[in-house]
Parts: sequence; C-alpha cells; structure tokens
Amino acid sequence: MTGPAYIRRETRVSIVINTVLSALFFLAVFGNSASVPVWGSGGYVLDFGPQGFMIGLMATLVPGALARRALRSGTIDPVRGSTRMPRGLLLRGVSCGVAGAVAGIALSGAGLTLAGLAQLPWWPALLAKLAFGFVLAALITPAGLRAELIAR
Repeated sequence: MTGPAYIRRETRVSIVINTVLSALFFLAVFGNSASVPVWGSGGYVLDFGPQGFMIGLMATLVPGALARRALRSGTIDPVRGSTRMPRGLLLRGVSCGVAGAVAGIALSGAGLTLAGLAQLPWWPALLAKLAFGFVLAALITPAGLRAELIAR
C-alpha cells in the first residue's frame, strides 16, 4: 500500500473514532440536560482542553505506532518530504495534544465570548463538540502519519 493511501484510510478511521469518543465524553460530562454551562470549572469552554488534548495525543500516537509497525514490516511505503513535527512519536503526540487543547479553548472561548452566552442548548453544544472532534482528527491524523512515514 502506498503511504498516501494508508494516510487517507487511517485518517478516516481516526475521524470516526474521535467523533464517537467526543460524543461519549460529552454525554459523560454534560449528560442530557436542557442546557450546558459555558463558563467556569467543568464548563463547556474548559472542556475543550481535555478533549483537544486527548484527540491530538491519540490521533497521533495510535495511528503513528501502527504506521511505524507497518513501515517496518514493509506493508506500506515511506513518503517523501519533510516535516516540522517532532521526530519522536511521544513528543509529537504530546505536542499535538497541547496544540489541540489550546486551539479548542481559544476558539470556543473567543466564539462564545463574542456570542455573549452563559448557557448553550444541549443539541448545538453536542454538535459543536462533534464537529471539533471531527475537524481536529482530520487535521492532526494525516500530519502525524506523514511525519511518521517520511523516509529517513
């Protein structure tokens, strides 16, 4: 299998997994109440921190470890190019996790500050969390895989 085809396939898998996990964690944290508090400890905005960190970390570590094994066994080909991402898988995962957490808190905080909301209706809050999980996995997974598969 070529590296780009492998990246596309694994990115689709990561998107599905991270979107489902986003839904499960949203339900665990906020339940199915009528509204979700936006600010404060345990509020919606701060919840983007752990969500962003875990998606960034896991969308890098798990696919990266699988790609490393597939590359070593010769079932996929390396890709050409360069990356600015850290070479080490753990450092790359933590870096992507921190970037995901910062992005999640900053974007949600800015948007909700501009909207002036203190509470969010449950469905829009859930849908925004799902969209964030989807987009973050769609951005981080291929970047992390590409960094792992670059011929050294």
